Amino acid sequence: MDKMTKTIYPKKIELRFFERTVTMVDDISMKIVHSMLVAGDTKPLLRLLPLALARTFNMHPRMRAVQVKTKDFTAEIQGPVTLEDIGTKNLLRIQQFSSTKDTFENWQRYATDECNIAFDRYTQLPFFLTVWVNDSANQARLMLFSDHYMSDGYSGMIVLNSILEQVAGLSKKGTDEQLKQVQVKEFPLRASFYENYLSDMWMFKPIVKGFVSLFGKTIYRHVVDNFKPVLPARSDQHDFVVPLVANSTSACFAEGDPDCMRKTLARCKAEDVTFAGALVSAVVVAFYQAAKNEPDFDPEQPFKFMVDLDYNMRKRVPKVAEEDHVGAFIAFADLEWLANEGVDTKTTSFWDLARRSKRVIDENLDHKKMMATVTVIVDKFINAKTGLSFAEDVRMPNSLNSDANISNVGRYPYARDFSLTSDSKLTVKSLHVYNPIPHLAPSAIFFVSSVESFCYSMGHKCEDEIGRNLFSAWVAVCENMGNIGANDTLADVLQQLQL
Repeated sequence: MDKMTKTIYPKKIELRFFERTVTMVDDISMKIVHSMLVAGDTKPLLRLLPLALARTFNMHPRMRAVQVKTKDFTAEIQGPVTLEDIGTKNLLRIQQFSSTKDTFENWQRYATDECNIAFDRYTQLPFFLTVWVNDSANQARLMLFSDHYMSDGYSGMIVLNSILEQVAGLSKKGTDEQLKQVQVKEFPLRASFYENYLSDMWMFKPIVKGFVSLFGKTIYRHVVDNFKPVLPARSDQHDFVVPLVANSTSACFAEGDPDCMRKTLARCKAEDVTFAGALVSAVVVAFYQAAKNEPDFDPEQPFKFMVDLDYNMRKRVPKVAEEDHVGAFIAFADLEWLANEGVDTKTTSFWDLARRSKRVIDENLDHKKMMATVTVIVDKFINAKTGLSFAEDVRMPNSLNSDANISNVGRYPYARDFSLTSDSKLTVKSLHVYNPIPHLAPSAIFFVSSVESFCYSMGHKCEDEIGRNLFSAWVAVCENMGNIGANDTLADVLQQLQL
């Protein structure tokens, strides 16, 4: 057994960029859930979960972060957890069901409610696992909850895979001694995205910091002052104020058809476009459909709306880690032309829009200085030290800063089948990812991941009927992409799906 790398704990880390933004207020968290359904022999899973979870915590240092109350923008990595900690710190919560199938399948309500309960970052570790087991169906649902300041869409998949790998390894060859051993080889504590991304910009970094100090607030104010949401926020959404007030987020979930996913991905390949590009087209169609009933909607004008995308930056930094590491390793960029030019739904091809979106996404990722500037603006201005004057200067009705955010988690990247014994195994069946945005939010945030089929999630700030219609339209377009012709316009898609 590899011994733990000798490290002195606690180990201080500085919070930067997005880590600062999501820790602006002590009693507000941006809490992510990764909800994974596994099928197979759940008995060894339940027996080994406490140890597997403890070992996973000890592999990934940022899973053991605790924010420091006495020092701004600082957290500390705690020492290894013990098997006892799994119980005393409430890091594993198990509920078993027998014939209550309806209750077992009502995980969406539980996940949504739990995401609205903030972490206490000064005392709690930023991850915990809830497991629901349906004994009669040989199924278990693993719901991993995490605090976004130490996690992201990819992190949850890393952690869940680590847990399942530990369960499989221990079930096959775990000796009595190994079944007591929580210490494992710990991955290195990697630099934050902010530190890594700017590490090779030693000439540009002081320039952009000076520029942001002078003009950053003006730039940010210009963006939000010119934003008018396509869909109105519901009445319970508070304006942006300091100190921040949490706004509620409504959640929607759906699971697609495996054949539809295969047809969609084949169609994307035939049209020489990524699914991420096609996803933008689907969101445009869904928003257009939802906006048609708004009083100021003009079908004769180009349809304009503001959308930004999350990017997993693990492979897009100067110092790429050898391992898949846990943390908030993401960046954001918008598709500016959609807000400025808009699209004519009658003449714009669905696949042409997808190709242009893909091209702009690539350009955003290649435009490192632009992304660095955004990173520094957020790091400097959107944090716990944001003053009242900033909130007064930057007006943000209902705390909305864009129409949509797209978080394409992507295809589940790890093994799906785990052999437990010679005649039993576990199989990953589905994975949904979701997090509410309590402040500085888009009207809707879209998540899609894929295992056997597409798994859809959406959080929204709209009236319930508008939000449900938006979600239904988006899912319908995604599920039917395989049937969209090469020259079909956005209007054609709306007509084909009777939206």
